Amino acid sequence: MSGRIDIGFPSAGTTLRGWLYESGETPSPGIVMAHGLSAVKEMYLDDYASAFAEAGFTTLAYDHFGFGASDGDPRQSPSPQVQQLGYRDAVTWLATHPSVDSSRIGIWGPASREVTSSRSVPMIYLWSPVWHRFPSSPKVVPSHPPR
Repeated sequence: MSGRIDIGFPSAGTTLRGWLYESGETPSPGIVMAHGLSAVKEMYLDDYASAFAEAGFTTLAYDHFGFGASDGDPRQSPSPQVQQLGYRDAVTWLATHPSVDSSRIGIWGPASREVTSSRSVPMIYLWSPVWHRFPSSPKVVPSHPPR
């Protein structure tokens, strides 16, 4: 596995910035990841991205429009529509990377409309650490129980 590479890609008329973790295998499946709404990649995405790369996935962790290292004004003003474009453009950018098998790209991110509306990828893994705390929250039951 190689180290972390600073990258940038176009989205919504500006540049989104992130880190690319190459798996060392070519071609490898790819994963795109970003935090929900207002968090930035330095908030533990690097740990997950590194672990995925060690497991054989080339992984892109990036900051949304107007957050962290990414360009965009206004700053710190989340827009679900613009973040949805960011996910789409991140997948498109990663699909063109020479170390990635473009038919095996997934998204790892928060359970949100921005992620779930990304129908162009074969795998989406959603997480939401607070759902279990609210009685009215949707219940997610895995199709295959853990062993």
